[in-house]
Amino acid sequence: MPSPSMMLTRAGEFRKVYRALKRKPALFQQTPIVFCEGDSWFSTPAAMNLLDWLVYPSAADNARGVPVFGRGGSFFRTEHSGDLAVDIFSTKATRRLVDWFEGFEFDLVLLSAGGNDFVDDFLKALFQGDSAMSVNQAIAKVRQSGRYEEVRQAYLRLIKAFKAARPGVPIVAHTYDYPVKLGEAGGLTLANIGAVALIKNTIGPWIGNHIRHVLPLVPDQQAFARQLIDGFVSSVLEPLRNEHGDVFDYVDLRGTLSRRELWFDEMHPTSAGFHALAKVFAAELKRKLDFHLG
Repeated sequence: MPSPSMMLTRAGEFRKVYRALKRKPALFQQTPIVFCEGDSWFSTPAAMNLLDWLVYPSAADNARGVPVFGRGGSFFRTEHSGDLAVDIFSTKATRRLVDWFEGFEFDLVLLSAGGNDFVDDFLKALFQGDSAMSVNQAIAKVRQSGRYEEVRQAYLRLIKAFKAARPGVPIVAHTYDYPVKLGEAGGLTLANIGAVALIKNTIGPWIGNHIRHVLPLVPDQQAFARQLIDGFVSSVLEPLRNEHGDVFDYVDLRGTLSRRELWFDEMHPTSAGFHALAKVFAAELKRKLDFHLG
């Protein structure tokens, strides 16, 4: 029989279920305890997001008995849409996360952070008052801003703190995929976002609207977005894996979603898009979890 997973967003709920599991040692030993922190790719209500597909697998996956890496699981979820890595992995915020992390026997840590650090207000301020330039010149401005290093240091702070609190627990992040709908907002309905749709009609954009005065052509905006994400990988995720590969790794999701219909808006896939990404993500996570749980 499939083992159901549990989506627990409130700390009190998680603590209650965790304690119930501890009272049943056999069940506790076979139930992964997963710590989740991040941004809208883990939390957006406009679609079944990346984390939702891991917590709540499709009916077909469930029928085959392979929900949540094939084991079921209990998820501590503390992610929020719009969060920046430099904020959620700040010194103060990291101390709060460590308090939770060291208080429970987590088997796996999932992170989704860094995308928001390079868009919206960051791009608006970076290119304010600039005239047209090449894609390479625009990317050079991003690199010269020091933002990649700020995000790397934020990640590093969390990794070191978690390693010290519970050595050996795998920490897995992910890349973002290359956006297709540059400058396009996502339409909101009661079906995909609930009552908020009555007072807010769209979400986004966060990239195209801030760079079109320096990169007027959409293909150039797309090339800029791709290089922005590649820089996040080469300057943040890859160095972290090289330095802390004993616990830290990332799953490369770039190039998975090339069709427009798989994107809800400029930065977020549709439910079908997130499902396609989740298949790639889950395959690697299952290997990590199987190794850690033995």
